[in-house]
Amino acid sequence: METSLDESVDSISELPAHIIHLILSHLRNVKDAIRTSILSKKWKELWDSFSILIFDERKFAAGTGHEDGSNKEIMFRDYVSNSLYNHLAKKLFIWKLVVQKTSFDLLEDTPYLDHWLDIAIFKNIKELDLHVGIKDGKRYTLPQIAFSSKTLTGIRFRGCKLETHDNIKLPHLQKLYLRKILLDEHNFQNLISSCHSIEDLRVIKCSGLKHLHVSNLVRLNRVEIHHCNQLKKVQIDAPNLDTFWYCGKKTNPCKVTLEGCTSLKRLTLDYPQVTHDFCENQFSNFPLLEKLDLSMSNNNSKCIIISNPHLQKFTLKGCKKLFIVVVKAGNLVSFECKGETMPCVEIVPFQLMEAKFSFIPKSERKVVGHDDKIWTRMKSFIEKFKAEGFKLVLYSNKNIVIHEDLKNVTLPPVPELGCEIIKPSACIDDILYSLLGKLHPVTLSIISPTDSKFPKLVYEMVKNKDLDRICCIYNASNNKCWRHFLKDINFEGLNDVKFLDFKAIEDKWTSAWYNWLNSEYATLECQMTNLRLCWNSRQPDMET
Repeated sequence: METSLDESVDSISELPAHIIHLILSHLRNVKDAIRTSILSKKWKELWDSFSILIFDERKFAAGTGHEDGSNKEIMFRDYVSNSLYNHLAKKLFIWKLVVQKTSFDLLEDTPYLDHWLDIAIFKNIKELDLHVGIKDGKRYTLPQIAFSSKTLTGIRFRGCKLETHDNIKLPHLQKLYLRKILLDEHNFQNLISSCHSIEDLRVIKCSGLKHLHVSNLVRLNRVEIHHCNQLKKVQIDAPNLDTFWYCGKKTNPCKVTLEGCTSLKRLTLDYPQVTHDFCENQFSNFPLLEKLDLSMSNNNSKCIIISNPHLQKFTLKGCKKLFIVVVKAGNLVSFECKGETMPCVEIVPFQLMEAKFSFIPKSERKVVGHDDKIWTRMKSFIEKFKAEGFKLVLYSNKNIVIHEDLKNVTLPPVPELGCEIIKPSACIDDILYSLLGKLHPVTLSIISPTDSKFPKLVYEMVKNKDLDRICCIYNASNNKCWRHFLKDINFEGLNDVKFLDFKAIEDKWTSAWYNWLNSEYATLECQMTNLRLCWNSRQPDMET
């Protein structure tokens, strides 16, 4: 017997409540979960019973028109309390509670915060986010109830104070994020040792902690430590740790060891001294390492040697004094280098499918040129990409040029230069999408063989900017892709090496860029295609 589409939809709606709750919990954001309430009456009822309660004092104050004065604080406290009482009265389940209390009064707010946590824990909450402001150095002290839940799987605390609790019971806690928390070694160790199910641990800008020691957590998969400036020593012993990220300052020396972390696959060290120590002693301890990000800024090392059979991606930042980099990795396919200059790079065997470079000299007066050591070393590196089809993308400020082959390549005289060598299989969308969004370039030029169809593909992709905006469906209105901001395109046909009028251009580097293009490629046996891009004045709010 055939099943109609309507019956199929009904059968989905007839799934058990706990299965639908599980589906809702895995949706990417709250808005997506809310949309499911239109599927059927049952989905709406289950959404009503599957509450993700978000209380943000800033947004609340803006919505009520009481941005200033104590009245907004009273209204916010009453609003949160009434909402939670309503859930209690209706016996509704609370999956996640988020409270962002930007203003904090120790006497007035503490009883309310304690009571809200009592209600959340009583309702068998799964995830708890609590962000509390710090006033005159006074912090909200987390109560015992916050650490006595048999249902909590995720905790995010910010701006609070953690005191000693002897009876911590968080048997199912998987994620623990602490940000701007006042800690000490005893309290932290007591908390960690009582949470045997932790998989993801993040400690960010926390104070009071000098020694962080994590061991006996067999499920621990990810650890991030950022800017905990009082830390002197970090010891992680976790056999199943997959990802470790440490970020600190040179002025706060810290020793980091990852003994027993033999399953580590992704390692980021944004701290020069730790990077030096690992290069000297520890990389051999991670036989499964696949992705490595190192910061060498303010590091006096002139040579580093990395040897790992599984390494696939390697990023090197802050190359100021580094002269030689040797990488022995048979599976390395991606290499990235950022800094003031470029070291001599030797990769054995050389099997890269992509490479990226970003050079920002200390002084803007310094430009990359033919006699510069950046160009000499970079040219030597580019020549190692022998396979046909690799493309070279150069960009600086508001200008991009794409070389379809790697012959007869020179660098423009600009102070800041970015470069990407793209694998042959990369499509044009992959090459340009992020650059168009980040730069909003004034010019886009393609240098290619005379019989190439690649320039036309580039032009068609950019010209058809209005056809596909599906990428923005889930984005906020102020974070749309480049397609929403491109206003107009001026196109110069193939084999046309005459340039548009750049006399009116005030940006001297754009003018220098095009003078360089004209002088370097007018006599070569190649075709040049130029696109002049005009953007709306309103720029997208994008992270670069």
